Amino acid sequence: LYDEGEKLFKMWYIVGSFTREKMHTSGWKEKELKENEKAPSPPVAYATSTDGIHWEKPIMNLVEFRGSKKNNYVLPPLDISIICDSSDPPCRRYKMLFADGSENWAKFHMPLSLAYSADGIIWDVPAHVNPVHRGVSDGAWEFFYDEDTRKYQVYSRRVPNTPRDISLYESYDLVNWEDKGRVLVPGDEYDPPDAYNFHGMVPFKYEDFRLGLLNTMYSLPVSDTYECYNAPPPDYPNKRLGKVDIQLSYSRDGVHWSRPKDRSPIVPNGEAGSPDEGHIFAHAGRPFVLNGETWIYYAGLRDRHNYWTVKPTMEKFGWDWRKIGFGMLAKMPEDHWVSLDAGVDGGSFTSKPWGPPHEVFVNADAEGGSIEAELVTPYGQPVPEFTRQDCIPVTGNGKNQEIKWKCGRNPWDFQKQYLGGVLVKFHLKNAKLYSYTFTLPDPDGQLERDRLNARWCEHIKHRSDNWGRNSNEPAIGVPPYVGPGPKE
Repeated sequence: LYDEGEKLFKMWYIVGSFTREKMHTSGWKEKELKENEKAPSPPVAYATSTDGIHWEKPIMNLVEFRGSKKNNYVLPPLDISIICDSSDPPCRRYKMLFADGSENWAKFHMPLSLAYSADGIIWDVPAHVNPVHRGVSDGAWEFFYDEDTRKYQVYSRRVPNTPRDISLYESYDLVNWEDKGRVLVPGDEYDPPDAYNFHGMVPFKYEDFRLGLLNTMYSLPVSDTYECYNAPPPDYPNKRLGKVDIQLSYSRDGVHWSRPKDRSPIVPNGEAGSPDEGHIFAHAGRPFVLNGETWIYYAGLRDRHNYWTVKPTMEKFGWDWRKIGFGMLAKMPEDHWVSLDAGVDGGSFTSKPWGPPHEVFVNADAEGGSIEAELVTPYGQPVPEFTRQDCIPVTGNGKNQEIKWKCGRNPWDFQKQYLGGVLVKFHLKNAKLYSYTFTLPDPDGQLERDRLNARWCEHIKHRSDNWGRNSNEPAIGVPPYVGPGPKE
């Protein structure tokens, strides 16, 4: 996470620790540990960074491990998901849902418990409410706070967990949770046959959207359990069984989710021999936009998500986890999640009515091509001096490229003539358009405050799930006073 107040990146991570062992092809059930000693489970470690790339591991002196507290451990061995919640008092701004990684509720359920902290280091655990959630499966759950609806959300997979879906649970108070059902299920007409398991999703807010980094796993359609334990024959045509990549999902409200028809990964697996050649996971913590770039942190592993690749990989790298599992970073330019593309024949699209705008900007790659725009009324009438013929083409690559017209005027100049807004029709040729931006003069920030308040009102006016009741029902509790009179 990035702490805005401290201007500091903070990372909580789990360290892999294994004693050299002989593993049977049937899995992990039978083990012959070296000298019959089992390696202790390492606690949760903590690191900080000022630039997000170079990390310091401060000595915390908090958790004893192998007889010493001289380490950067801050929590016992737990599966964790942490958020920074600015809506609560500072003493509870860091919130954590955690599960004891050594125990499973009824073998497949993991009970989640709550903790909170002022700094993400010293944690309070409210024993009188824990555990707060018993509905999630054996891992791959993410914690999120929706600022618009003021709800806490857990995105997980439910039991039974094959095929693995994405299910949603919501709460106003972190104690009482409502099951919202499945929100994403793999295996539709756009998925290849081997892509029918999701291994978790990281949701995050992006403008007015919710985007999700979807961990997509490739398995044997006939029996993913058999493939997990048994390697395919050398001539088997599918060469990506057990791999996991990161794809995109999106939502307007955080409840109803969709996926692009193009299932290309946002973050693909690395090439053979690279640290992330096997499987990768996007983990808790939203992507950052820094200096015009989108940063996506993820875990990369050389082996695949099955048993038959683990032992050969461990043996190849001398059983050293530091050469097998890695924290990694992917970058892309801002807003480059999706694009509208046009080839040599060109293409066009029209925006909704807006403004009229003061300025129009595009984030686009138009090198070797062009992007032109014209203003039209809702009746389809071109606005004089702002036609396509009057537009100065955009031919560059990058963000904040301004659309200008030969007249040198801004559309804002004729706002009173076109109350109710105009539409912008974009014409592309050999270009990719990632986003467009309309601006209005806002010298004192009032328009931005109005926009945020309008979004807040939209949610509270149209919400009918306030504590499980309809918004138009009479209030519960003490009835209103109606004055003196006969009692029934």
